[in-house]
Amino acid sequence: MTRSTTEGRRTGGAAVAAGVLLFASVAAEIVRPVQEPDGTLTSVTGFALYLVAWTLGATALVAALLGLGRPAIGRAGRIGRGISLAGAALLTAFGVVGLTTAVIDGAPAEWSFLLFAVGLLLLVVGSVPLALGLRRSGAPGAVWIAVLVAGAGGLVALGAAADPWHDLGLFLFDAAWVVAGLRLLRAPEPVREDVARVG
Repeated sequence: MTRSTTEGRRTGGAAVAAGVLLFASVAAEIVRPVQEPDGTLTSVTGFALYLVAWTLGATALVAALLGLGRPAIGRAGRIGRGISLAGAALLTAFGVVGLTTAVIDGAPAEWSFLLFAVGLLLLVVGSVPLALGLRRSGAPGAVWIAVLVAGAGGLVALGAAADPWHDLGLFLFDAAWVVAGLRLLRAPEPVREDVARVG
């Protein structure tokens, strides 16, 4: 196995893990809600488990973004990746802050949801230049298209004030990252180091 293939698979594995863990966190909250409409938690343990999955998923998304397209995605692609990395880092921070404050105070801090909103917004904004940079670098079509679809899902989740649209947008975001990761994992030949590389 060549080094570039190994790195491409690591990036793909991180993308799949990100999508699956983020999906599981949101889906678990729908199947077994642990929070009242006013924000009161009915199960701190359940909420903590959901946020652990979320935090691990967001961290995996950071790893996947670090591996996408380095270094030949051009200036716009690098800017898009930087914006997206900042967004994924804020999603990770949301999980950490929400988990910590929920365990200490019995409910997540209200301001932690600002980290979520800004993080998702940055991922939406960054998805377009990142996808264009990936396309120009020769990344497989399923990868750069999936990045665009993830951005669209994030936009739906941000713009929808009520469920089920908010959750459906998040599910689309998550599924798109799984698709991107699977495409990288199934690459039939070595993935060029400048297309998929873990930093």
